[in-house]
Amino acid sequence: MRRFGFIILVSVLFLSTLPSISFAEKNTTDLKKEMIYRILIDRFFDGNPRNNKNTDPKDLTKSQGGDLEGITQKLDYLKDFGYTAISISPIFKSDENSYDGYSVIDFKKMDPRFGTIEDLKKLVKEAHKRKIKVFIDFVANNVSPNSELAKNANWFNPENSTSSEKKWIKGLPDFNQENAEVANYLIDAGKYWMDQASFDGYNLQEVNNVPVSFWKTFNQELKKKNPNFILLADLNESSEMNYSKYENLDFNGIYNVDLVGDLANTFSSQNQSLTEVMKQQKDLTKQLGSTLMINYVDDEMTKRFVSIALSKNQYPPSRLKLALTYLFTSPGIPLTYYGTEIALNGGNIPDNRKGMDFRTDQDFSDYIKKLTELRRTLPSLTNGNFEVLYDSKGMTLFKRHDKDETTIIAINNTSLDQKVHLDFDVVKKSDELRGLLADDLVRPNKKGFDIVLKRESSNVYAVAPKTGLNMGVIIAIPSIFVAFIIFLWFARRRNKQ
Repeated sequence: MRRFGFIILVSVLFLSTLPSISFAEKNTTDLKKEMIYRILIDRFFDGNPRNNKNTDPKDLTKSQGGDLEGITQKLDYLKDFGYTAISISPIFKSDENSYDGYSVIDFKKMDPRFGTIEDLKKLVKEAHKRKIKVFIDFVANNVSPNSELAKNANWFNPENSTSSEKKWIKGLPDFNQENAEVANYLIDAGKYWMDQASFDGYNLQEVNNVPVSFWKTFNQELKKKNPNFILLADLNESSEMNYSKYENLDFNGIYNVDLVGDLANTFSSQNQSLTEVMKQQKDLTKQLGSTLMINYVDDEMTKRFVSIALSKNQYPPSRLKLALTYLFTSPGIPLTYYGTEIALNGGNIPDNRKGMDFRTDQDFSDYIKKLTELRRTLPSLTNGNFEVLYDSKGMTLFKRHDKDETTIIAINNTSLDQKVHLDFDVVKKSDELRGLLADDLVRPNKKGFDIVLKRESSNVYAVAPKTGLNMGVIIAIPSIFVAFIIFLWFARRRNKQ
């Protein structure tokens, strides 16, 4: 009995020293808190085979049957991962040989292969029930040569144009948005879909291939209609991006297309410094002001991250974990491309657009879910300032601080275990570091704090006051012990009777 009582006492004392972490509630109106899941409709899930047309599962250049109903059926799957928004490819009626929605036939008709307007309304309604926002791609740059609109010659720039804002891309007639008729048509189309379903915003495609003057008018008109409507600027990759052109144009967010390649190359192999990536991200954040960056490591226009890692003889899940840790803890909005959660492989288009497979790895899935939980519940990861504490050949520590909350993110992108020392001028002697992504508790020594990370691993630490014995629990110990003795006494007496 004495031995058992001692075990209870030790257990209570141990539990009283465990860290107590409280999380702030999510403010769903703050775009900084969003975590976007990018979907190519045709490749995600076929929820209604009756609307399939000319599908060929053996040919990735052909339609694969994914539709809006399929996305609706998988909303609980996305909710379980912790995503707060989905960004879906264009829904407009397109050429039959165009599965991605960019070769538009009619801007005011739904592509029947993706469903109906009722399917769109249902998707938005069900997404909102789960507190998931819906962003839809809007194409304002070009049109299919088979569209009736293409017959209006004065609506388009000359086919031999070389300007980035006027040249034809992939043989598609390029709109002349400086023509008032064209501008009004596109603005009217934008408003038309806002009236059809209460989705949350547009993902505006190839923004840098369209004159800035058009975007200023387009954005103003849509914001007049709904001031809370979100406009995201998706840029077409080019040799040099001038982000300053898109300041003060009512864009809520801009895709950081310059960073995607650097992020993918840095995290797809070991011992790569984050110095330039972090500097670029910090500078751009300052430059854009209230316009947020959208950060990602791949999408439907790039090779998949897994493909890049494999080309360097690296194990993709380990590489992806580090990349996602950085995406979900650094400034900006994290976006992940469908299939990232299963480490889907794929090279250039169309290999990077394979059909989705929902057979997930539990360990990898749980890792992503933990990241989304931390970002949702820690204000410092969304609103906090950004300070680099240590950065050397792949071992990186940076700090996010917001009001009374501080987190330290440690990423070991090296081939060896690493130890980094932090002095008391970084973390107070009266504090400790509590590992939230992986279980760890770092207490101060005589000179400061030593963070130790295994190779190819990361952690998110909360800076918090040192834990001690919980006096309330200690006071309760005698009562618990006495109650246990009384219980044994009654039990023995009952057995004698």
